[in-house]
Amino acid sequence: HKHCTDNKDVDEDIPNTYFYADIESTMEILLRAFLVSSLFFEIDLAFVVKPHHQATREKAPLFAKKKKGKKSKDKKKGGFEWAASFTQQPFEANQKRDLVSAALASFKGRSGKSLSPELDGAADIPKAIWNSPEVACVVVSPSEEGDDQPVVEYANIAALETVGLKKNEFDQLFSTKPKELQTADDIKPAGDAIQLDLPPAMKGDKKFERGYKKKIVRREEPGDVTIVDAYRWDVEKSTFEGGKFVTESIGVGYAWGEWLVGEHLLCSPGGVENEIEEELGDLKERISDQGALIRDLKENQGLGNKDPQVVEAVAELLRLKSLNED
Repeated sequence: HKHCTDNKDVDEDIPNTYFYADIESTMEILLRAFLVSSLFFEIDLAFVVKPHHQATREKAPLFAKKKKGKKSKDKKKGGFEWAASFTQQPFEANQKRDLVSAALASFKGRSGKSLSPELDGAADIPKAIWNSPEVACVVVSPSEEGDDQPVVEYANIAALETVGLKKNEFDQLFSTKPKELQTADDIKPAGDAIQLDLPPAMKGDKKFERGYKKKIVRREEPGDVTIVDAYRWDVEKSTFEGGKFVTESIGVGYAWGEWLVGEHLLCSPGGVENEIEEELGDLKERISDQGALIRDLKENQGLGNKDPQVVEAVAELLRLKSLNED
């Protein structure tokens, strides 16, 4: 206003409209600024004072709560009861592993060779003989009653096949439980379980025999089971007593690669079956030819009794003779 009134060029009669207009414009600008700033303040205030639980989404639980069920009424078995009910495979049980190892060592010591080729270099010998595709193996021992009834201590898969059992049915012949945990049912199978007629001891001084033939199971259907051209030997175990090693007999081992069902069905491990008439033809003629072969090996070729070719030829002769027996 002073500027306007001091200006000589301004007419004194002109109303002071400029001053008032300037004030009005300034007030309008301030009012707008105030409104705008208030608006932003409200917005900011809204975000500040908004409760946290409304601004954030509630997290869902990661896991559902486990429903409380009724406690089982089954009582847990005690240590001894659990051990008595537990069944191991024959090649897993320590006592059976030790028994089989002793039986195979006794055979090798008597014969000078392994019972089966797959045992040479095997990392786990008890497991190898259990799964052997060529030889059946059984170990029996005398019963505690002292009678001639054998107690089957061990039989591999091929031996189970011989008497018509599957590999998971070994408990019908023997138990894998330690003797201190065995019951009467474990030692002598109950009901109509299979019994093997195998002598539990070798008579006299004989400790090893080959070409052995024995009817081990008697039944009407599908026929009696007879092992042919079998080995049997005294199973011994050495223990350290009184400052020295003592060797004792713990049973008899049996091994075979063929068996008869009835009179004419010749079987071998793996489900192989052949009628004798079709396979052998004239049995007496074959026995004669085998004898001539052995004489030729010894007399003309100069081979000894312990030569592998002679041993194999003699074993075949014994097998044929066993088949020819009544």
